[in-house]
Amino acid sequence: MPHPHKPSAPPLAANAGASPDATRRVITGNRLRDGVPVYFAGVGRWSRALTEARHVAEAEAEALLAEAQAGAPPHPVVAPYLIEVVVRGGRLRPLSLREEIRAFGPTVRAAEP
Repeated sequence: MPHPHKPSAPPLAANAGASPDATRRVITGNRLRDGVPVYFAGVGRWSRALTEARHVAEAEAEALLAEAQAGAPPHPVVAPYLIEVVVRGGRLRPLSLREEIRAFGPTVRAAEP
């Protein structure tokens, strides 16, 4: 069974124009109601799928973070923050191991009984 956070969507069409392997920025945080990692997709929308995240160049990152934090409380996400990602093979990939695990799950799978 595939992991629920594994990217299964077609390669990125939104945010086109990012050169391959260029470092981009994405907003992430944990959903208030259940703690699940989520990604800011823009226009007040959050998604569990990194593939749906809005990504921007470093120069636009603070503005994207401000947009993600806008709105009246309670906010749907706890402590949103910026992470670095790259576009590889048409898909977003976090640069840090921590964010890779948050996005796609454990690096080691338990053996099936």
